[in-house]
Amino acid sequence: LSKDGQKALDRLANSRKPIVAAINGACLGGGLEFAMSCQYRVASTSKKTVLGLPEVKLGLLPGAGGTQRLPKLVGIQAALKMVTTGSNTTPDRALRMGLVNQIADPFALR
Repeated sequence: LSKDGQKALDRLANSRKPIVAAINGACLGGGLEFAMSCQYRVASTSKKTVLGLPEVKLGLLPGAGGTQRLPKLVGIQAALKMVTTGSNTTPDRALRMGLVNQIADPFALR
């Protein structure tokens, strides 16, 4: 299952077409791994929008390449914190970290 997920997200990441993830709400676990595979990520400023890898709180590692993509986007220190604590991140913090490329009003993503 993990290898199939990695292959699918690798195809997405290596696509010749630019793929944008519009994040409006919870983007957790596999959803965040999917978004990290996209070439561009836009998160809404909605209070419901959070990003994170909560599966690590259950003793599970992100299985679809998230442990490889995350440090490339946010750096090793921020990635280690996210992967070891399973803490959620707000859109503003995700932008400062480099996890998303832009934040926007939720109505702009419709």
